[in-house]
Amino acid sequence: MKSWIKRTFFHIPLATFGMIFLFPLSSSAWTQDAELCYRTHGNIDLKISYCTKAIESGLLNSLDLSTTYANRGLAYADRADREHALADFDAAIRIKPDNGQALVARGNFYRFLGEETKAHADYNAAIAVPIPPEARARPYLDRSRAYLAKGDLTSALTDLNTANRLDPSIREVYELRGDIYYRRKDFHSAIDEFSGALKLNPKDAEMLNNRALAYLNLSEFENALADCDAAINADQYVAEYYSHRAVVRRILGEQDLSIADYGVAIQLDPNHGSRYAARATAYRQNGDWKDAMADYDRAVQAEPTRGIYRAARADEREYEGDYDGALTDRDEAIVRDPSNADLRISRAWTLLYMGRTDEALGGFDDAIRIDPKAAGRYRSRALALTKLGRYEEALADYDQAAKIEPARGINYSSRAYVAMYRGQPLAALPDIERGRIADPEYAEAANWIGVVRIATMDFDEAIRAFTKYIESRPNTSLGFDNRGFARMLNGDYEGAAADFHKSFSFNIWVPSTMLWLHWSNLHLGKDDHDELAKNATRVDPKRWPGPALRFALGQIPAEEMLAAAKDPSDMVTKEQEADAYFEAGEYYLSIHDTGNAQKMFLEVLSRNQHYSVAEFGAKAELNTLKK
Repeated sequence: MKSWIKRTFFHIPLATFGMIFLFPLSSSAWTQDAELCYRTHGNIDLKISYCTKAIESGLLNSLDLSTTYANRGLAYADRADREHALADFDAAIRIKPDNGQALVARGNFYRFLGEETKAHADYNAAIAVPIPPEARARPYLDRSRAYLAKGDLTSALTDLNTANRLDPSIREVYELRGDIYYRRKDFHSAIDEFSGALKLNPKDAEMLNNRALAYLNLSEFENALADCDAAINADQYVAEYYSHRAVVRRILGEQDLSIADYGVAIQLDPNHGSRYAARATAYRQNGDWKDAMADYDRAVQAEPTRGIYRAARADEREYEGDYDGALTDRDEAIVRDPSNADLRISRAWTLLYMGRTDEALGGFDDAIRIDPKAAGRYRSRALALTKLGRYEEALADYDQAAKIEPARGINYSSRAYVAMYRGQPLAALPDIERGRIADPEYAEAANWIGVVRIATMDFDEAIRAFTKYIESRPNTSLGFDNRGFARMLNGDYEGAAADFHKSFSFNIWVPSTMLWLHWSNLHLGKDDHDELAKNATRVDPKRWPGPALRFALGQIPAEEMLAAAKDPSDMVTKEQEADAYFEAGEYYLSIHDTGNAQKMFLEVLSRNQHYSVAEFGAKAELNTLKK
C-alpha cells in the first residue's frame, strides 16, 4: 500500500527473529558442547550437532538444558525448519517455564510466522516472571528482551541499565542497548554501545556487523565498509555479513563487487531463500528483471515449503503490473503457511488494487479471524476501508486496535487517515495527541502534526513540527524530507535543498527526494544534472517512478512520463498519475511556465487522491499561483 511519501529505506533490522542467548553466568553444569552450541554461527548443521551433543550428554541442569534447547531451536529457525524449531522452543519452556529467553525466542518465531497473538502471549509470560530482590543481572536481561520484543523500549532500557550496573561485563547488554538506539534511529548511541561490546572482544564479528549497519544508516560508508570487512575477517562463514557488505558496495556504485558478495552469501547459505532475494534487489535496481526474477524463482526452489518467498516474488510481479501472477503466488504462499496472517493481508491488498473489493475485505477478515488479538490486522483493514470511503467502519477498526494495545501511539494516530481522507485534517489533531500521551516512544506524533499542517497549508507550523520531530529523531531522513517539502511549498528553496541534502545523508534511495531537490535547485538557478543522473542510477529506469527521473533529466518528454504512470490497477494508476502530474507541475514552475504548471496541478486534483503528497502539494502551489 502507498504511503504519503514513498520511501524505500535501507534501514536494515539487526535480527530477523530470535537472538543469541546469554549462557548462564553462574552455571556449574554448562559444558563445552553447550558453549559451542551458543557460539557457533554460519554453519547451521554444526551448531545443531553441538546443541544435540550437549542435550544428550545428561550433564546440563534444567536452566542450561532449557537454554540449549532454545539455542538449537534458533538454529532450526535459521534453517526454516518450523516443526523442529517449535518443538525445541516448546521443550525449552516445558523444562523451565520461567526461562524468559526461551519464551521470547518462541515469541519472536511466532511473529516471524505471522502469528502475532501467540507472540505477544509469550512476551507477556516472560515479563510476568518474578525477579527476586537478591537477583543479579540475568533476570533483568531476560525481561528486557521481552519488553524489547513488545516495543516497550523505555522499560527494556531500564532493565538493561540495571543489568549493566550489576555486571558491566555482559556483552548482550551492550548488544541490546545498541538495538534499542538503532530502533530509535539514534545511530550514534548505537555505535557507542556496539563499540562497548567490542571493548570486551575486538574480534566480535556480530558486533562489527551491527556497528557497520549503524554506520550505513549514517551514510558513513567507508566506516561501514571497514566494519563489514572486519566482520568477515573475524568470521568468514556467515552469509549475512557478505549480504550487508553487498549493500554498502551497491551504494558506493560498486555493482559488480556487490553482486559478487551476494554470490558468496549464496555459496555459504545456498538453501536459504533470503540470499537469492537479496541479490534480486541488486539486479532489479539495474533494471535487470530477468536475473531478478530468476533469483526469486531460486529463492522459492530453495525453500519450497515456505510461503514467504512466493510472497516476495508476488511483490515484484505486482510492481511490474502482473497482478494475476502476483495473486497466484500469494495463493500458493498461503497454502504453504496457512496460519500466517501477514500473507493474507498482502493478498487482500493485491485484490484491492485489482478492484475486487469484496474479496479483498474478506481477506482482511480472514487475517483477523486467524489473529484476532493483533492490533496491526485491524489497522490494515481500517486503512483499506478508509481508501474505500467507508469511514465509520474504519474508525471502528482503529478503535479496536487501540483497545487491544492501548499503550501504542500508532493505534490512535492512525485514525488521522480518516480525517485526512475526509478533507478534515484539523480533526486529526486530537487523535495524534492521544497517541503522544499514550506512548512515550511515539516521536512520530510530531511528524504527523507536520503532515496535518501541510494539509492546511500552514507551512510555518508544519516546519516547526518537523523540526521538533528531527530533534527527537535526528538520524533519520523522514523529518528532513518532510520539512524540506514544506519549505519547498513555502518558496524557501534554499532551505528545502539543504534539508533534502541532509535527508540523503541518511537515505539515498528515495526517488521523491531526488526530484524535489532537483526542482529546488532549478528554482535557485543551479545546474545539478550530474548529481541527479548519479542519483537516478539507484532507481529502475523502466518502472515507475523511474520515468519521472528520466523526464527530469530531459531524456523523455512530459507526455511519455505521464503515460508511464499508467498501471493495470485503476487505483494505482490514479495514485501514480497524481504523482506524475505533480512532478510535471513542479518542472513547469521551475522554468516559470505558470500556465502549464496550473494545468498540471489541476490534473492532480482531478485524481481525487485526498491523502497524498501530490494533492497536498498541488493545492499549495495553486494557492500560491492565485496570489
